[in-house]
Amino acid sequence: MKSKILVFFFLVFIPLKSYAENLQIQSKEILLDKNSQITIFKKEVYIKTQSGNVIKSDYAEYDKRKGYVILKNNVTALDKNKNTIASEHAEYNENTKILFSKGETEVTTSQNYRIFGSDIVINNEKKIISSDKKTLIKDEENNQISLENFNYETTSNIFKSIGYIEITDKMNNKYEFSQIYIDTKKKEILGTDIKAFLNQEDFKINKKNKPRVFANTLKIDNENSIFNKSIFTLCDYRKNDKCPPWTVQSKKMLHDKKKKTIYYNNAVVKIYNIPVFYLPKLSHPDPTVDRRSGFLPPSFSDSKNLGAGISVPYFWAINDDKNFTVTNNLYYSEHPIFLGEYHQAFKFSNFFADFGYTKGYKKTNEKKRSEEKNHFFSKFTKSFINKNNNENTFTLTTQKVSNDKYLKLYKIKSNLVDYNENTLENSLDFTLETDDAFFGLNARIYETLKENYNDKYEYILPEITLDKTLLSNEKIGYIDYQANLKVHNYDTNKFTNFFVNDLFWNYKDINFKSGLRGKVLANFKNVNYETRNVDLYKDDTTSEIYGALGYLTDLNLQKTNKNKKQFLSPKLLVRYAPGNMRKEFDGTRLDPVSAFNMDRLNNLNNFETGLSASLGLDYKLNSSGKIFDFSIAQILNEKENKKMSSKTSLDEKLSDLVGAANYHVNDKINLNYNFSVDQNYNDLNYNEIGTTIDFKPFKINFNYLQEKKHIGDQKYFNTKLELARNESGLLSIETKRNLITDSAEFYNLSYEYINDCLRAGLVYRREFYTDSELEPENSLLFKITLTPFGNINSPSFNQ
Repeated sequence: MKSKILVFFFLVFIPLKSYAENLQIQSKEILLDKNSQITIFKKEVYIKTQSGNVIKSDYAEYDKRKGYVILKNNVTALDKNKNTIASEHAEYNENTKILFSKGETEVTTSQNYRIFGSDIVINNEKKIISSDKKTLIKDEENNQISLENFNYETTSNIFKSIGYIEITDKMNNKYEFSQIYIDTKKKEILGTDIKAFLNQEDFKINKKNKPRVFANTLKIDNENSIFNKSIFTLCDYRKNDKCPPWTVQSKKMLHDKKKKTIYYNNAVVKIYNIPVFYLPKLSHPDPTVDRRSGFLPPSFSDSKNLGAGISVPYFWAINDDKNFTVTNNLYYSEHPIFLGEYHQAFKFSNFFADFGYTKGYKKTNEKKRSEEKNHFFSKFTKSFINKNNNENTFTLTTQKVSNDKYLKLYKIKSNLVDYNENTLENSLDFTLETDDAFFGLNARIYETLKENYNDKYEYILPEITLDKTLLSNEKIGYIDYQANLKVHNYDTNKFTNFFVNDLFWNYKDINFKSGLRGKVLANFKNVNYETRNVDLYKDDTTSEIYGALGYLTDLNLQKTNKNKKQFLSPKLLVRYAPGNMRKEFDGTRLDPVSAFNMDRLNNLNNFETGLSASLGLDYKLNSSGKIFDFSIAQILNEKENKKMSSKTSLDEKLSDLVGAANYHVNDKINLNYNFSVDQNYNDLNYNEIGTTIDFKPFKINFNYLQEKKHIGDQKYFNTKLELARNESGLLSIETKRNLITDSAEFYNLSYEYINDCLRAGLVYRREFYTDSELEPENSLLFKITLTPFGNINSPSFNQ
């Protein structure tokens, strides 16, 4: 009995070895069947092949005659190249040296690629791991490769597959192949019949973008992606599988991942499959780049003054805080112009510079003279925060051109330059602000860009403003002090030097039981000045004192029904200012707001005098979302004041009746109306109507203005019509017509087609000026913007 127990203990707990011809097998239990010559191994089965590969499992059957091993439960295998196979069922053929798994199997290669599949064959003789079943492969970065079959060469570490292949990388980009080679050691992928769908968000400019590349072959490594015979687009898919709005076809497309740049060889840009550009070499930053040195898209132009030309800009990203853009504008029949823009950002400041140079005209005549032309504009702005967290600023601006018509001739427009402006400004501005005070210092030099204009320059050196709150409490109200110093030199020999002090007092609101609300207002002004050669002022040093006292009262009435609220507020301002004022030649039109201001002149150096009463009312109706506002005012003066500007109508005893109305019908319709009626209530001296109607896809903006008699001499209408075609098209017509001269001041007609990756437009412009050497132009321009490349402009066709 004791001997049987010892034998059982030995068989169960002591590892036993069995030696086949090419295998070494051991386990804790071994059962022998002499008839079938099958040996059964149980518990911690360990098999070592002749080539040194190791197989482990919980159970194994070895058929000595066939040289065949069946393995079950927790089967793992490790070959000499450190590839690991894990399955629940496998079979090993001793003669062919092939391990075959059945069912779900996981393989981990020596390069840490994980293979998830079934029925995988491990051929130790040929050093190949393969399967003809669907397989998923994951690398160390969790990129996923879906295959219909695969072969993995364990010595060269190369995967091969034919059929439908899909790779999804960690950025959710998808690649489809018909054949693929993956070198897991070099981290390279080679594929054919490639379709790449770039789904990562930073590759998209618009949410609807579907960036993709189709190519014959693709090679991907850690540094580059190379597409051969490729087609690239950023555009969304079109209905009925139509061609995308634009594509770039190239013999070779290379994406440099380190430089984040895409390069093309023999690139053809197509718009709706129509070739529009061919470039032997083309490159641009990939969409993940915010800024990068390189050439920007060229543009073409054609004008009567300069002829046909091409603009080639180059952007230089010097570093993170500074950049420089140089643009060569080349013309077929004229000298080129070279333009530059420089920008540098500091911690709390910015500096901009814009400059240009050209030799001028090649073809000259009496008007077009041969001379060099140039400009230089700059702006420096610095912001700083004081102890109370108030923001203060310093700004220095310079503007210089060598020729009055230079900017308009070359149509120079940038962050600093606008060729439509006729005045240059060189200035210095400084502001300092606290919770209860403000200090401002500025100096300005103006230059008028007009030929044969003797008084081109105007100087304001310096202008200083100080504003200080002296008192603010519930009992006395609000007291504010303002001081302004302004030295002004203009029209060659005219000079003024003003120092003005203003004291404002707003007494607290006085509320009465009747519902009336009142407020006492006061304004004290001291004007000190010195002038030369100015008819409006005395030539010697003069000091003048003005003052005004006023009382403003109003009554707030309210009426509420079910869906209607009405507000009515009659108001009255009684104002008295003793003394005499200087003659006021300029002025602005009176309106319902300025009628109730203490200082209706808005002139630091002068002050309205006399006794007057401003009468008016404000009305507001809110009915089921419809809002109507109406204000009206008129001023009654004790006597005529012919020193006031006639444009204000305050030079008469009774001013014009002025009003303003706005009717917000709904989100689609809005109307506004401003008017001035003469004191006899007979004639409209000012009549302004504005309308906005937005019935999508149709939108209209209409403005009509009429000025006559003392207010002005204008009469015109401005109309803009827009018709949107879903989200992809916009037709726009805009015109301004002078009704006095019965002529158009400008006329623009444009149609834009817009989608997620392309913006195409047809623009007709008409210019009506004739200015010295500049000839008026009628132009028809076709313009295309390819997202994200920029603009492509056709030559314009002139009349």
